[in-house]
Amino acid sequence: MKNNLIYFALLLVMLSSCNKKSYTALYQEHSALEKNETTYNLSKNLLKLEIIYTLNEPRVQKNGVDEALTTSNTKITIEDPIQITKLLVADQSKTFVISGKQLSDAYFVNPDNYQDAAYSESISDVAVVLENKDNTMFSSFTDSNKEAKAYGAVREISDNISKIKTKIDAKFTLDLVTFYKSQFTMVDDHFKPYVKKSKVKYTVIIDPSSLDASEGNWANVIGDKILHTIYPKHIFKDNMELMDTITLETLNTNASKSSLLENNESIEGIVYRTPSSENLNLKVNNHALKGDALVLAQSGVLETISVADLKNNSNPNVILFKSKPEQNSIAKNDKFSNLNDTVEQLDFNSNKTVEASQKEIKNEYEAKLKNIDLLVKRLQERKAEL
Repeated sequence: MKNNLIYFALLLVMLSSCNKKSYTALYQEHSALEKNETTYNLSKNLLKLEIIYTLNEPRVQKNGVDEALTTSNTKITIEDPIQITKLLVADQSKTFVISGKQLSDAYFVNPDNYQDAAYSESISDVAVVLENKDNTMFSSFTDSNKEAKAYGAVREISDNISKIKTKIDAKFTLDLVTFYKSQFTMVDDHFKPYVKKSKVKYTVIIDPSSLDASEGNWANVIGDKILHTIYPKHIFKDNMELMDTITLETLNTNASKSSLLENNESIEGIVYRTPSSENLNLKVNNHALKGDALVLAQSGVLETISVADLKNNSNPNVILFKSKPEQNSIAKNDKFSNLNDTVEQLDFNSNKTVEASQKEIKNEYEAKLKNIDLLVKRLQERKAEL
């Protein structure tokens, strides 16, 4: 009898000890929760990109009348810094369940409404500044298609004069260059083309660890990287050309998941994820932009922390979202549907650029014609040599 009492006393001590500990396991979908079990998700970061597009509308003052220059489309470029902001949300890819000693709502980011809506977390040091980007010639915005093709052909001929081997080829090329020169519009006081600028801000939110695609942006995997392409042609009219493509390269976190809890066994402590710093690689066309390292919550490894250490605030990296199983199922089918792309027209005084663009375009046209004349002279010399 005495031995039985000792056994029950030890069992009571063990149960009491277990109740003071928390255990974490992977939640199995559609499993019934016990009274002392709580489901939660880890955090991850979305990236909000604010891109200012400049619309370069070709216009002309012809004999004192201002009108649209219909021979050329409106060109859309990026001339302003791109602002990137991190958003913190619940990572719905895996749900965990806590059993044993429960955590109070104070240890979760969203104890009141269980929502996974994004919380803005500004990171001004990751604002990306345009640099090393070629200066676009103003005249390229007002050139007609035939002028653009003609001057492109002139430059190609200029680079390949040495390939002309006979007088017949030289004469034919001379005639061709003379024809190309005739394709250029004479820019003078009676015909003054210019560029009228306006600006719109396009805001898009992407999941750097996802291959989800939507109109205007998509992603694909190359090695251990995910390349996110942003090209929102759909927000502009058909007669507008979007000149710049944005590419954001991030680590493919799905390819480097921790093996912790893969056997679906319960382990002591609270599972969290240690964020990892990754370089932010952003390009506009082939031009790399300046950017600092970016810490993404989902790029780290899974670790555990005791309830005691969590209560002592010993690790600021522990960010947990309390969840409900049925919400996880909904979220997987409707990922952040409230985070839509937006387009905002910005106030911009284009009057300051009108006169400047007129002078620049005239100078560029004169420079092009001078280059063509120099090419004619070189071709004549080449013909004489042959």
